[in-house]
Amino acid sequence: MKKLLLLVVVVLLSLAAGCDREKFAAHRAERSKPKVAVGQNSLMVRRAPYPNIEILPDGRMKVDDIEIPLDDAQRQLLQHSFVQLQILRQNTLADRPAGQAAQRSVPIIVPANMQPFPPELVKRIPEFKDYGDALANPRAEP
Repeated sequence: MKKLLLLVVVVLLSLAAGCDREKFAAHRAERSKPKVAVGQNSLMVRRAPYPNIEILPDGRMKVDDIEIPLDDAQRQLLQHSFVQLQILRQNTLADRPAGQAAQRSVPIIVPANMQPFPPELVKRIPEFKDYGDALANPRAEP
């Protein structure tokens, strides 16, 4: 009798675990998309299998925690992008519906007249050449 009860419990647990599998797969697929995570104090450009690029408020850039030397024009370009995305982040988080409050990140809608990352970014800073997909997908981190 104990073995039968144990078998029933194992089957029920297996079924319960299988129900969340689709939800988990969708969450995992969304998490692994290339993106720019716009946090409070930094921008994190993520695209697997490439290393993460971090942009700091003063325009400095780090690739996997190693600071990349930039000239003043490059640093100013990144600082301008940082400021634009911070403004969009604040607006996005303030305007989100109450149901999205629990989400980890929220997509940022960039207005047509604004380009947080200008087209010449890849020419001016070659480290961004493989991150086009990520730059087109900014997300606001709460």
